[in-house]
Formats: sequence, structure tokens, C-alpha cells
Amino acid sequence: MTKTILAITILLLFQDINLCAQSSNNGMQREMSAKALEESYVSPSLRGTILHDDYDALVMCKEKALGILSTLDNSDHGIKNRKAVEKLLNQKEHEISLEDLRGYHRVRSIQVNNNGIFTYHYFACRFTKQDGKPFFEKTAGSQRKSGFIYANKPTSMIFLGGWSVNDEPQTEYGSRNSVAGTLYKINDNKLIMLFVRPYRDFEIYEFTK
Repeated sequence: MTKTILAITILLLFQDINLCAQSSNNGMQREMSAKALEESYVSPSLRGTILHDDYDALVMCKEKALGILSTLDNSDHGIKNRKAVEKLLNQKEHEISLEDLRGYHRVRSIQVNNNGIFTYHYFACRFTKQDGKPFFEKTAGSQRKSGFIYANKPTSMIFLGGWSVNDEPQTEYGSRNSVAGTLYKINDNKLIMLFVRPYRDFEIYEFTK
């Protein structure tokens, strides 16, 4: 009788160990899958530079923006521009380099939220170098972003900076006004920079020469 109880106890113990191992393996697989997805959008070399919370804004940013766009009603403000915004988000990405940033001096903001699509005029901007690193700044208009550009994937770069209003001092990445975005080249004469707040809103900076 004692041997039977001991055998049952050992069997139950092994079952518990197997269940724990399976749960651990499933957790590791999910973690590896999430990491692989993250690294398909953001270079591992930027880990430690990008704030943890900003990965959610950068990973699958286009898909998230299209999801937000799809929730708009036909009666929402600026809905006539939905197809144009979709086209910007769906255009093929081309390889991009720092050399490609030269010559872009105008940018406009397209903002999408649950009230509709809001498109603004083109304003002055520039890509320069600051502290030896590529730097972007919008230099006119009431809403302005500025910050550093980082190499990422062959078809994208990462913007890390901050936003300010009018002639207020520029703000830095990691500040209260911190912002992260992804820069794409969609043809030889156009770039877009995408900023997403998942499930809430997004903004496209559309650049022309």
C-alpha cells in the first residue's frame, strides 16, 4: 500500500514538473516571438536608446495607423482625404540613407484622431547635423518637432526627439514632450515620418523638396 501511494505521489510530481516546463516553454516562445516581431521593425542596436514605452508606437506602426484610420465614419471631418492617407501608408518603402534626406525643406502635418483627418499647410523644416549626428527640426508653424535621426532598417530610420509650440525652446527625447517616430522614403521626391499613439491617434509628416 505504501509503495502504491509513493508511486502515485511520484507520478503526480512528474506531471506537475511537465506542466511547469510546458508553461515555461510557452512563455519563452511568446517572449521570443514578441522579440522577433519587435526586431523586425526596430534594430536591436537601438535597444537602450529607445524608451521601453515607445516600442509600442514603433512596432507595426503602419498597421496600427491603418487600424485607427479604418474606425472613422463617413461623416467625420476631412474624411474625403482618407484614401490619400491610406495611399501614403501603403506605398512601397524604398531603401533610405542619410544622403536621401538632403534637399527636403518643406513638411506638412496630417493628423488623424477619432474626430477625423486634419491636414495642415506646408512649413519650413531642415535636416542638419547637431553634435555630429543627423538632426531634424520643423522651423515654422505652431506645432514643431525636433530631434535626432538614427539608422534602423534598410528601408526606415528612427526619429527620437520632442515637440514644442511656436518659438518655445526645443525639447529633448525623454522629456515630458518626448516623441518617437519612423521615417520612410516612399519615392524619389517624398519622405514620410509616422508617429502613432496606438488605438488613439497618429500623425504623418509628409516631406517634399
